[in-house]
Amino acid sequence: MKSIDKYSFYGNNIFSIKLNNKKINIDNILNELFLHKSHYLYSHFICKRWENIYLQPNLVPSVLPILSESLAIAKNIYEESFIIPHELFGFSFNEYWFNIANPGESTGVHNHKKKSKVSGVFYLQIPKNSGNLNFKSERSEIFELKPKTGKLVLFPSKLNHFVTKNKSDEQRISLAFNCFTYPFKDDIVISGYEKNNFFPM
Repeated sequence: MKSIDKYSFYGNNIFSIKLNNKKINIDNILNELFLHKSHYLYSHFICKRWENIYLQPNLVPSVLPILSESLAIAKNIYEESFIIPHELFGFSFNEYWFNIANPGESTGVHNHKKKSKVSGVFYLQIPKNSGNLNFKSERSEIFELKPKTGKLVLFPSKLNHFVTKNKSDEQRISLAFNCFTYPFKDDIVISGYEKNNFFPM
C-alpha cells in the first residue's frame, strides 16, 4: 500500500507520495531527456531561462508509467477520473513538461490551467539544497515542501506555487503535468501553464 502524506493549506489539500512502481525508471527518463536535446520545445522565457521543456512522448516513453500511476492515484484521492492529454492519445499537444533548473536558478510564483483540476510534479533529480517547492495562499502565507528524488506531489492547479533558488552545484530536474477531468474537451487548453498566471514574488 502506498504511503500518502496529506497536508491542508488554507482549504487546499496537497499530497506527497513516494512512487515504488518497478516500471518507473528514472535513469531511463533522464537518458531519454538528454538524448533528444535537439527536439526540445520551449515555453515561458522568464528570469533569463526557459521554464518549460517539452518532448514528444515517443521520444521519452519512460515517462508514461509515471503519468499512468499519477492518474490512478489522483482517481483514488479525488474519486473521479482524469486524463493527462498527450499526442499518443490523439491530442495535438502534451500536458506534461520537464523543468531543469541550473545552479542559481529558481521558478517564480505561478499557477496552472484554469480548466485543469489537479497538477503534479515528479522529482527526477534533486540534489541537496537545490530548492524547495513553496505554496502561497491569497494572504501570502507560505507552505514549504522539501522535494526528494522519486517523490510525487499532487495539488490543486489553481494554487499558487514557486520553487526557491537552486543553491547546489548540479541541475534540479522534475517532470510536471496537468490532470483534466475526464471526459476531456480539447478546446479549453493549450500546452503548458499560462504565461499570464505568473505573479510577482
